[in-house]
Amino acid sequence: MKSLGRFLIKARVFESLASKEPERVQTDTLRWRFRLAKREIYMKAVFLRSLVRSRITSKPAVYVLGDSHAGIFLKRKPFIVHWFGPATAYKLKSPGSTTRSNERLFHILKYIVKDRDKVLMLFGEIDCRVHIYNQYIKRDKRVPMEELIDETVASYGVVLERMKERGIDFYVASVPPAAREGNIFGVPNYPPPEVRCFINRVFNDRLSDSCEKRGYRFIDAYSRVVDSEGFIRTEFSLDDGTHLEPETIKFFEEGLGIRK
Repeated sequence: MKSLGRFLIKARVFESLASKEPERVQTDTLRWRFRLAKREIYMKAVFLRSLVRSRITSKPAVYVLGDSHAGIFLKRKPFIVHWFGPATAYKLKSPGSTTRSNERLFHILKYIVKDRDKVLMLFGEIDCRVHIYNQYIKRDKRVPMEELIDETVASYGVVLERMKERGIDFYVASVPPAAREGNIFGVPNYPPPEVRCFINRVFNDRLSDSCEKRGYRFIDAYSRVVDSEGFIRTEFSLDDGTHLEPETIKFFEEGLGIRK
């Protein structure tokens, strides 16, 4: 548990600092290059080890693809985790982003055994915490936040539709509730707490509606872990107050239909 907590905290620091310039990871120093390379190597090693084990045993696997919130599934069967760094739902459809999230996603999907494996998509939290409100401010508040949320969900949907066309058995996860902490990383145009709660709630509502209309499976863990004010309940969060704690995996297992 302690090692998981340390990994998620480091991953969150990396994603938050990278979010100071949307979808751009600061790689102009040796320190940043080393941090990025180390995390990439670690995640690839975990991914490959899980992939090999899945192939040897021929048992169904669940590929968990997303930002640092995918970390709670690390080293847990039947999950195979791939962390995309500070990737956003909005940019996932676009080749050439700094995180190369689009290219990496469709490369990983080549490993899927379509008649056996499932995919759990965990993107959108960084959009909600940073980018949607940032765009709202940059556009001088002329574009309603609900419209910016709809743009993000629609952009995410482009990738989901491509996955459906390829015959991938995938599930779309809700983003977790907002954390209570302030702007400890100095991200520009960081939304106030009540605004973050609003964005996360509306994003999940719109994402759920979009999935229902298009026939995608949506897993609503948000409603299971949110408090009356719209924040993540303390009993369901790690010490960092942002990531869900491993006990909540059961909510995803129920949605995936694999809980024993």
